[in-house]
Amino acid sequence: MATPASTFRAKTNFMKSWRPRNPPSNRDRLELYALHKQAISGDAPLDSATTSGSTAAATSGSRSSSSVGDKAKLNAWRGKRGMSREDAMVRYGEECERQLRVYGTRGDGGSVASATGSVGGSVGTTCGSVGVGSVGTASSSSPTRPNAPSSNRGNSRQTSETRGGETTASSSSGNNTPHGTSTPQNTPANGVDQESGNDEGVLLCPRGLAAIPLLCAAASESRSAYLARLQVTDPNNGWWAKQEPLCLEIDNPLSIPEKTIIALAAYVEQISLVVSNYMGDGHAVSILSPRVLQAFLWPVHNVFLCAWISLILTTTCLGSMVAMCQTLLIGAKRTDAPLGRLFAEEVLPSARAAESLCEEHQVVGVRVAGLALMPLTMLCDVAASASGKVGTLAGSLVFVGLGVCGWWYWLCVLPWLAVCGLCLAVMSGWCFGLIELAGN
Repeated sequence: MATPASTFRAKTNFMKSWRPRNPPSNRDRLELYALHKQAISGDAPLDSATTSGSTAAATSGSRSSSSVGDKAKLNAWRGKRGMSREDAMVRYGEECERQLRVYGTRGDGGSVASATGSVGGSVGTTCGSVGVGSVGTASSSSPTRPNAPSSNRGNSRQTSETRGGETTASSSSGNNTPHGTSTPQNTPANGVDQESGNDEGVLLCPRGLAAIPLLCAAASESRSAYLARLQVTDPNNGWWAKQEPLCLEIDNPLSIPEKTIIALAAYVEQISLVVSNYMGDGHAVSILSPRVLQAFLWPVHNVFLCAWISLILTTTCLGSMVAMCQTLLIGAKRTDAPLGRLFAEEVLPSARAAESLCEEHQVVGVRVAGLALMPLTMLCDVAASASGKVGTLAGSLVFVGLGVCGWWYWLCVLPWLAVCGLCLAVMSGWCFGLIELAGN
């Protein structure tokens, strides 16, 4: 009979090469990571100082990104305190089985039976790539969108690179602890090795400006691909239901606008997913196919994506203004946000991201959002020009001053344009619904 340790090792090896058909959510990735760390290293330390890794030589932007990922991983690991390693191994295997059932395996024809059958012997030949936003123990390719829906368009790829070796078990590991087992690459990250102080990578899907190209790729999903995805998606596993705020922490009150967009979009998606239980052959409304209503709601889905993109850019610039004001008032040493770094890491990237929305390869909705954000692009460019010619202090004053003068645009015009876009989506949805009805 296989021991928990041997089963754990086999399941870990399999999850390294698992290619999910639908990208897992961050919460599920963190759950796998926490159970794996608990199984190989025991309880997480309570002193956050022990989580400092070997990233002192990294850039300031990388340190900021790492701190967010490290905090999420450490909190998830601490949530398993008190659980024995044997129980963690068993729970890890059960969680793997659940995620295999929920997210499926790419290229298996929709069946995961071969993946979930035997974990004690051969673990299959599924080739190695992982869901979006993960950082693995080896270089791997993953679709460049944050848990984005499957699409036959916009399938650009991003490469994640390893920044460490294997996760090392603590010195107190028992005989049943599988030493040298690395955290699977479909989990949040290789993990922070608390014993050696080696930060081996940061998971979490791209946040803030880094998520803009991924959301643009999600918005490029064609109607036929959208309808096909809904047909194979469980009503309890919708794409929007797995999303979370990308600019601020989920418990931050200022993230309410972002959470509102996600909640409304998740509600619309839920309607699209459950409608098949009431429409079609053998149901209450047998004369209409569920695809008709789903096609009607497809433009609404895209408008919510475009609104989310616009909100991320606007929130980033407003956050930069607040950070600049704090630095100007109390100094860069206290805020740890020098004006030059804010320009290099937020202001200029925001301008370039807004400009990229108007590129010819973008879908119409994204390009319209880019046009609506042209004042933001001009604001960033003018401030950056002033910073380069006069100095960062003058550039910061220009950026904050013009941004405050345009408060009416950020707080009134852009939300109004979003509502107008939603109304246009509903009106155009009738056309797509009729097209689908005629096709049936």
